[in-house]
Amino acid sequence: MTGMPRVLIVDDSEDNLYYLRTLLGAYGYEVESALHGAEALEKARHSPPGLVISDLLMPVMDGYTLLRHWRQDDHLRNIPFVVYTATYTSVEDERLAINLGADAFIVKPKEPDEFMAAIGHVLSRVTGAGSKPVHMPEASDQDIVKQYSAALVRKLEDKTIQLEAANRALQQEIAERKLADMRLETLIEQANIGILVHRNFKPILANGEMARIFGYASKDEIQNMPDCKVLVADGEWERIEACYRERLDGRDAPVFYDLKGKKKDGTFIDLENRAFAIQWDDQLAVCSMLTDVTQQRKVEAQLRQSLRLEAVGQMTGGIAHDFNNLLTIIIGNAELIEESSDPALRALAEVARKAAERGAELTGRLLAFSRQQPLDPKAIDINLLISKMDGLIRRAIGGQLEIKTVLPANLWHVFVDPAQLENALLNLAINARDAMPDGGRLTIETSNIRMDEAAVADRGLAPGDYLLVTVSDTGTGMDRDTLARAFEPFFTTKEVGKGSGLGLSMVYGFVAQSRGHVRIHSAPGQGTSVRIYLPRAADEIALARPEIRDGSLPRGSEKILLVDDDAMVREMVVMQLQNLGYRVVSAVNGSQALDLLKREGGFDLLFTDVVMPGGLNGRQLAGEARKLSPGLRVILSSGYADTAVPHQGGLDQGVHLLNKPYRRSDLAKKVREALT
Repeated sequence: MTGMPRVLIVDDSEDNLYYLRTLLGAYGYEVESALHGAEALEKARHSPPGLVISDLLMPVMDGYTLLRHWRQDDHLRNIPFVVYTATYTSVEDERLAINLGADAFIVKPKEPDEFMAAIGHVLSRVTGAGSKPVHMPEASDQDIVKQYSAALVRKLEDKTIQLEAANRALQQEIAERKLADMRLETLIEQANIGILVHRNFKPILANGEMARIFGYASKDEIQNMPDCKVLVADGEWERIEACYRERLDGRDAPVFYDLKGKKKDGTFIDLENRAFAIQWDDQLAVCSMLTDVTQQRKVEAQLRQSLRLEAVGQMTGGIAHDFNNLLTIIIGNAELIEESSDPALRALAEVARKAAERGAELTGRLLAFSRQQPLDPKAIDINLLISKMDGLIRRAIGGQLEIKTVLPANLWHVFVDPAQLENALLNLAINARDAMPDGGRLTIETSNIRMDEAAVADRGLAPGDYLLVTVSDTGTGMDRDTLARAFEPFFTTKEVGKGSGLGLSMVYGFVAQSRGHVRIHSAPGQGTSVRIYLPRAADEIALARPEIRDGSLPRGSEKILLVDDDAMVREMVVMQLQNLGYRVVSAVNGSQALDLLKREGGFDLLFTDVVMPGGLNGRQLAGEARKLSPGLRVILSSGYADTAVPHQGGLDQGVHLLNKPYRRSDLAKKVREALT
C-alpha cells in the first residue's frame, strides 16, 4: 500500500465518530464510518479499507462478532483490525479480542498522541519493511465461544449492577421530587398571599388564601370557575387583558401593579398583584400572586389626611396665636370704654367687643383644629353633661327636628375639657340640623367600649377602655369626596354666610388633643353618624364640681408681677388689674422679671405670658421664680398650647392657666382663684 491508508471507523456514538474522524483527518488519513458491525462488513466488502478501528459494544452486530467475521472473510482477513473500547476493558476482554485476531486493543479514552502512535505502530508492523503478518485468531472456536460467552455474562452482570444502581438513583430522585412537590404544595397552601395560575383566564391552580381573600368556601370553587374574570372589577379588564397578551408574547408588561378585586358577595377590595409567565404542562400560563391591601390602603389614606391636616393645623395655629394677642387688647380696651359715661362710646365699644369675641370664637376653633388650644380637662359624667345640654341643643336646632338620647346607666367617666366637649356636641347638632332641612331625627348615644390592639389598629389609639359618643342624623349624608375633606378647616358645602367650615375641624382637633379618635360614617341619602372615642378617666380622679357663677367681679389689693413681651397687651392688662385694685409691676421678658423678684420681692402672684423671647418661656420663668419665692402663685396666659403648656392638664400645684383672649371677668375670677 502506498500513501496514507483509508480507515474505517465503527462506532454507534456520533460523538466518538466525530472525534476520530477529526483526529485521523488531521493526520492525513481518509476516513469512512459505520454505526455497527453489519454496516461495516457491507461497506468493507464493497470497498476494503486499509485499517479498521472498531468499538465493541454496538447494536445489530457487536465488535467481537465483526472481528470474527472479519478474520473469516478471505477479502478482509489481511486488513489490520484495532479494537477501541470503553466498555470491555478487563484483561479477559482483551484476551478474547486478541484470540479473535485483533492487532491492537486500546482502552478509551486515550491521549491523541498516544492513540496515533498505537495506530502507527500497527500500520508499520503490517506494511513496512520486514513487516509481520496480520494477527490471526490464536484460540480454537470452542475456546473463543467460551470466552465470548464469559464476556457477555460479565457485561450482563455489570449492566445489571449499573441498572440496579440507576434504578436506585431513579427511585431516590422520584422520592426527592415527590418530597419537593409536597413541600411546594405545602408552601403554596400555607402562603399568606393568594396564588392563582391560569391560562386564558381559566384557573389551573389556586390556594386556600386565594379563597379566603375573595370570600369563597374553598380553593376548589376558584379552580372550577370557567373564567376567573369574576374575581376582578369590570373596569379593570381592558388593562389586565392587555398585560396578559404582552406577558405571553414576551413583551414588557408590568410585573407588579394594583387592581380592584371583587369578592364573592360583590364587595370590592384593593389588591397588589405580582404576575409573571410560567411553563405549565409544556404550555405558557400566568401565575398571579395577590395580596389584600384594603386595610393598608385605608390606613395610608388616613395617614395622608392626617399629615395634610397637620400641615394646615400648624399654619392656622400660628395665625390664631397672633390674633389672640390682638383680640385680647381689643376686648380689654372695649370693656374699659364700655364703662364710659358717654352712651355713644359705650355702644361703639359694645359692637367692637362683640366682633372681637366672634373673632375669638373663630381663633378658638382654629386652635382646636390644630390641637394647640390649652385644655382644662376634668373627670366628668358625659350622660349628665348631655342631659344638661338638652335645652341648649333644642334651641339651637329648632322645633322641627326630633331629638332622641340613648344614655345607658353605669357609664364610665371620661377625662376631657367639659366646655370643649359641649362645644363639639353643639357643633355636631347644628351640622345635623343643616343636613335635615325638611325635618328628621337627631340621636345622641353613649356607650362603654373596650378596644384591643386589633380594634385600635387603624384609629391611632392605645388599647384600653373608651367612651363612645355617637351623634347621628337622618339627613342628606355626604358623598365620598365630601367625606374625605370633612375635617379640613374652612371646607363647607353650605351657602356663603351660613357656615365657617370650622365646626367639624374643631371637633377633630379637640378629640385628637384629648387622646381620642373621631370617625364619620356617611353616604348620600343615608344620613351621617359621627362617632367620638374618648379615653376613660382613671378611677382615682374625682368628678369635677359644677361651677358657681357670680355676676360681680372679684377684686383685691395684692402685688402682681405681670410679664408679657407684647407692649400693647402688657399695658392693657396692667390697666385692667389696677382697676380691680391690684398693685402691678410689669416686665417684658423672663430675665427682667427675675431681676425684679430679686430686687423688690413681696410679690403675691406672677402673671406671665407663656411664649416669650429671651431664653425663658413662661413655665420656665415660673419654676425659677418659685425657687426665689416658694409660696408664689402663678398664672400662665397663652394664646395657644405649645410644649410649655400641658395639653392634658398636669400643671404644678399653685399654677393656673388663663387662655387668650379673655374678658375682664375671666381675668378677675382667675386672679382671685389663684390668690385664694
